[in-house]
Order: sequence, then C-alpha cells, then structure tokens
Amino acid sequence: MAGECPLHKNTESKSNRLTLGQVDFINCLPINIPIEEKVIEINATIKSEIPSTLNKLVLSGKISSNGPADSVLLFSKYPIEELERAYIALSFASATSNKLTEIILNKYMHLNVTLKVENLKLAELPKGYSAALLIGDHALFEFSRGPRDLFLYDMGSLWKMHTGLPMVFGIWVVRNEVMDKYPEEVRMIAALLNKAKEKGLGDMFDTIVKKSINKVGLSQDFYRTYFEHLSYELNEECKKGLVLFEKICSELNQKALIKV
Repeated sequence: MAGECPLHKNTESKSNRLTLGQVDFINCLPINIPIEEKVIEINATIKSEIPSTLNKLVLSGKISSNGPADSVLLFSKYPIEELERAYIALSFASATSNKLTEIILNKYMHLNVTLKVENLKLAELPKGYSAALLIGDHALFEFSRGPRDLFLYDMGSLWKMHTGLPMVFGIWVVRNEVMDKYPEEVRMIAALLNKAKEKGLGDMFDTIVKKSINKVGLSQDFYRTYFEHLSYELNEECKKGLVLFEKICSELNQKALIKV
C-alpha cells in the first residue's frame, strides 16, 4: 500500500500483535480477496476458519441479507410446514444460522422439532433426519448439484417474511481488552477492512465473481445476483434486526432446544 501509516510503522515491535479472524466462505470474498492479493495490506495475523470456530476463539464489516441470503439453506424431504416432530440436522459451521433455524421453526411456525448439530457438508440426510441446514459454500455447492426430490428454503427470506427486518449473519467484533490496549491499530484495521470491501465490490468485483465460480461452479449471473442480495453495511434496519434476533435468542436459550 502506498505511503506509510501508523499500523505499518515500527513493524518489528507491532508486527502480528493482533490476529484477525477471517471467514473462509464465498460471501466474504469481497473483503478477503483484496487482502489476500495485497491490494489492501493489513499488519495482522490472518486466521481463516468457519464461523463457529472463530466464535469459540472470539476473533471476530458485517454481512446481512434483506431477504434471500442464498447460502443459508434448509434442504427438506417434506414441505416445511409438515416438519412437526421431525429430526433436523443443523450445520457444524454456524451457531447463528442454527439459532435462526430454531427461531423460524419453533417461534414463528410453532413446530415441535428435534434439532441436532451434525458434521454435514452435503444434504445427504442421515438416517432418521427429515431436513438438514447447510450454510456458506457447503450450501452453494449442494444447490449447484441441481434439482432433486428435496424442498429448499432460504432462511434469510423466512426471517424477513416473519419479522419484516434484515437478518444479520455476521459482524466484525473486537475484544474489549484489545481495543483498550491497541486502539490505534484496531481503528486502522477497521478502516482497511472498509477499504477492502469497497475494492471487492468495486473495481475488483469481476475478480470476486471469477474466484467464486472457481470455488463453487455456479454461473456468473448467479453470483452477481448473490452478492446483490447481500449487504455489507450495518444500517438502522439491520441494527433493529440484530436486536430482535438477540432478544429472541435470549428467550429460546431458556429452553435449550438445540442438541450438540
């Protein structure tokens, strides 16, 4: 990156003091690719993992959908309203999407279901399961396999239908003690992440689409629409959706419906 900024001064003492969690999914490519290709340089250790792993490490911009998310999908043998007393496999990759599925089925559709986290990457339903939730690239890959005898439900669309609000699937967060100790570096990283997003959705967008096709072979038109459905801004409507989601999660946590 041209010029010198505080984050790049005195690299011997500051280098790698911070670790930045990076979700290794296609929906994050508009931010990840400019950083990986050194168009935007961030002086931190980058750790790429699935969302649930980063949550456990507390390393965690924002990704939301105001309707279809296209990569948080429930694959079901039966229409969703017929899943009463069904066993449903949840994704090992995302606590947020699992809780969203619980909210949709339990709170809004009033279905009595058994939810269990499974190590599934494809919708090859284990014996006894009627539906499976897949997220991210796993969901896109399964969708790319084409029509089968399965019903397909977009959980972002169902959240929007029942609440009227966007669904926030991910945000950048920072530990309080890190912000207190390294405020300058954290602010600089936040600014660089925004620059990466602008690059990825701007003059690097064609590269992002090509990289997406290389990861999961869907069409160029599909990915252009896919990224249009996603929002990388935390506006007031998104904040309302996030507050509602947190409130409902707190209520449902008393019931502990999800089995791990």
